[in-house]
Amino acid sequence: MEKTSFRLAPEISKKLQEEARKMTMSTGNLVTISDLLRACIAEKFPQICARSRSGPVALTELRAEVAGLSQRLANLEEDTEKLVQTLSEIVPLLSTRQQVDELTDGIAAVFRAIKGG
Repeated sequence: MEKTSFRLAPEISKKLQEEARKMTMSTGNLVTISDLLRACIAEKFPQICARSRSGPVALTELRAEVAGLSQRLANLEEDTEKLVQTLSEIVPLLSTRQQVDELTDGIAAVFRAIKGG
């Protein structure tokens, strides 16, 4: 963001200084004349502030989405490991080709449901 400097009339400058001092005392945080001017601009021209914040907001949302996808991937890897473990225990217990086919069809149906949803 580019910086702009301008001169204020002495009476306006004094009023802004007084207001900044009052706000600093009431909030406990340092408030400057620049802060007051930014707040006035934001109130009068909200679309300008929204545009300047849209980049950081989009980046934050993207980071949250990536974190969510990473967590889903970790869950998928864990679930896949559990599935392989369960199948390695169950398959030797199956005695007929029909039972193996039914198990395979059931797993395929679950994958299709997950992929579709």
